[in-house]
Amino acid sequence: MKKPVEKARHPFLSWLQILIIFGMVIALALAVGPNSRPQAGRPRAAQEERLAALVETEALRGQQLRITLTYVNSDDYVADYARNEGGMILPGEKRVVPLPHPLPLTPTPMPTPIPALSVPTSPWQAWWILFFDSPPPGR
Repeated sequence: MKKPVEKARHPFLSWLQILIIFGMVIALALAVGPNSRPQAGRPRAAQEERLAALVETEALRGQQLRITLTYVNSDDYVADYARNEGGMILPGEKRVVPLPHPLPLTPTPMPTPIPALSVPTSPWQAWWILFFDSPPPGR
């Protein structure tokens, strides 16, 4: 009896094919990876610029508020407020209140009187006058 000849089993992919596929996957990852990183960072860069502008604006506002705080804590502010808002004066000063110059009075012209219109005696006569702008017939 003859022994059946067994065929040698070959793997589905050889080691060389596996290395080539692995190399292609790595090359594809390297080609796509660096391109997607700058695109992913664009919104972040725009947000960073907006935040930097906001920080600069708030720093300027903080500086203005510190200047205002210094002025409000000074005696000059208290004196200015007392004179302008509180109506106070220093000893020896006289308050001067300017009054508007009185204008000469002119008599009010009287309107010319309007002649009285004849009042219609019935509603249909009033409607007739409204529509035809003339007195009703028979008058």
